[in-house]
Amino acid sequence: MLTKPENCQLSLSHSEKASGLLRDGLNLGPHCHSSSLDKVVQLLLCDLLLVMRTNVWRLQQSSSPGGLSLQASPAELHGFQQDLSSLRKLAQSFRPAMRRLFLHEATARLMAGASPTRTHQLLDRSLRRRATPGAKMEECEMRPGQREQAEAVMLACRYLPPSFLSAPGQRVGMLADAARTLEKLGDKRTLHDCQQMIIKLGSGTTVTSA
Repeated sequence: MLTKPENCQLSLSHSEKASGLLRDGLNLGPHCHSSSLDKVVQLLLCDLLLVMRTNVWRLQQSSSPGGLSLQASPAELHGFQQDLSSLRKLAQSFRPAMRRLFLHEATARLMAGASPTRTHQLLDRSLRRRATPGAKMEECEMRPGQREQAEAVMLACRYLPPSFLSAPGQRVGMLADAARTLEKLGDKRTLHDCQQMIIKLGSGTTVTSA
């Protein structure tokens, strides 16, 4: 659907409407107590909006000459930041939302062309998913899952400078682990992206255009 520019704009237009409705739902105030099911739906919608905006940005990158890294436009960044703010607000009362927060915060920095140091720290937090012995239930709910770990590896390998990552051979190994995780989760689209990154990395081609 996002392969044509007009479809990208249409998707962004629909996203703005959905984003506004989501913010309205989150801003009803403390007198309105959302059920756990409501919060799950809000999290799914918020994550879907952020993923869609990320995909539009990536599509624009891949269509640029040589697949060079491009900053998102001010309008795109504004829309992403609004949805990210919604995710932060949701995470205050629904801890599982924290699993996606670090990943999307890192993406926002990449879209803005910010310094990679803090971005690397955020992605690193998404890679730490093992719970410590005796960890409380609340802590376990906030820890990134297998999907977040795989996506963090892909983001790091695609966008962070080589100096922030391990040697090329180890990077291929990290991506191979991510691919196995995605295959187990049944995420065929992201699995395909990951496999393409492995191929490009193995051939010495930059993976930014993957």
